[in-house]
Amino acid sequence: MRRVSARQATAPPATAAEPRYLQIAQALKDGLSAGRYPVGTRLPTEHALCAAYGASRFTVREAVRILAAAGLVHRKPRAGTIVAALPDETRYTQGLTSVRDLFQYAQSTTLDYVYVGRVGLSREQAGQLDAEPGAEWLFALGIRREHGGSGAGPGPAEGRAFGITRLFIHPAFTGLETRLRQTRTAVYALIERDYGVRIQRVKQEIVGIAIDAADAANLGVPAGSPGLRITRAYYDATGRLVEFSDNAHPADRFTYRMQIAR
Repeated sequence: MRRVSARQATAPPATAAEPRYLQIAQALKDGLSAGRYPVGTRLPTEHALCAAYGASRFTVREAVRILAAAGLVHRKPRAGTIVAALPDETRYTQGLTSVRDLFQYAQSTTLDYVYVGRVGLSREQAGQLDAEPGAEWLFALGIRREHGGSGAGPGPAEGRAFGITRLFIHPAFTGLETRLRQTRTAVYALIERDYGVRIQRVKQEIVGIAIDAADAANLGVPAGSPGLRITRAYYDATGRLVEFSDNAHPADRFTYRMQIAR
C-alpha cells in the first residue's frame, strides 16, 4: 500500500475562534477526503504529525482522537493508526467515558440554534423536569452537525446534520440566552464557568425511536426512519436539575460508543 509522509499535509491557518486540535483534525479529514491517506494505510506517526503541524503531542493526540471517535481511524497494537473510512462514508460516533467527553463532543461538533427563548412548560415537560406546569424555562432548539472546519466561529457549519437537540435550562440562569449563540462550549460547562455552579451528576437514557415528521424534515431523512433518542439530565451538588437535553439521531448517521473498565 502507498505510504504517505506527514510532510505532505498542509497545516490549517491558526484562528482565535477554533482550538488548534480541531484545526489539525480538520486538516487530517481533508487529507482523507483528498486521498492523501487511503483506507487501510497508516496515518503518519505521532512524532511526524507533531513536526508537520508544529504542535504538541497532547494536541495531536486530541486531533487523532476526534478522527477515531468519528470512526475514521482506529489504532492497532504495533501497527499504528489505520485509516478505516473516509469522512463521507461514515456516521458520527460519540464515545463517552466521563463528563469531560461531553465537553469534547460539544467542541468537535456544531450546534446551529434554530430557536432560543423562554417557554412555559407543558404538563408533560414539567413532569420530565420535575417542575411546575406553566413555569418558564430557557429553551433552545438546534441542529447538531459534524464540524465543518470553517474556522469562522459559531454559525452555520458545512458538516452533515446528524441530530436534533432540544435544551431546557433552569430559569435561574438569566442572561444565558445571549451566551448560547456566542460560543460552541458545552452548555453545562458554560453554566459552570459563568454562574459558579458545579455539575455533580449526569443521568442519561437511550431509547430507540421513529424520527417524527418535523425532525425528519430538518435532518433530511424519511419520516418514521429509525433513530436514537438520548436524553441527559444535569444536576448540581444540591440535586437541582440545571439542564436537560433531548437529542434525536437518525440510526444511519450516529453511533454511540461507551467503554467500561473494570
